[in-house]
Amino acid sequence: MKIEISNEAQIKLQKYVDAGKKLLLDLDDGFGRFSDEGTCALLTKFRIIVVDPTADLTDYTVHLDSNLGIIYFKDSAKDFLDDHLKLKVDPKTQLLIFSNSKELIDKSVNIIK
Repeated sequence: MKIEISNEAQIKLQKYVDAGKKLLLDLDDGFGRFSDEGTCALLTKFRIIVVDPTADLTDYTVHLDSNLGIIYFKDSAKDFLDDHLKLKVDPKTQLLIFSNSKELIDKSVNIIK
């Protein structure tokens, strides 16, 4: 599976890749080691989590190929996957936008360091 990362989004994320970090495209659903218990809501909220290369990624079994390398993705969020995943920057807000061929999934993807 592949995710297309726009040039503008790549600029925002490249410094982390250059520093040897791994990038997780995380659905904040209250499950897994990077989610706080009880903080999930009735909305779809994704975030990019920047982690050390030695971090435990057992919850992130899906590997998305990108022009930045592998982006790790949670198995529990597979319903959002299709062949046209995109991560781009909203020109007005400068926030990351995550979409697939069917829908705009999240228009304010935060980067968590």
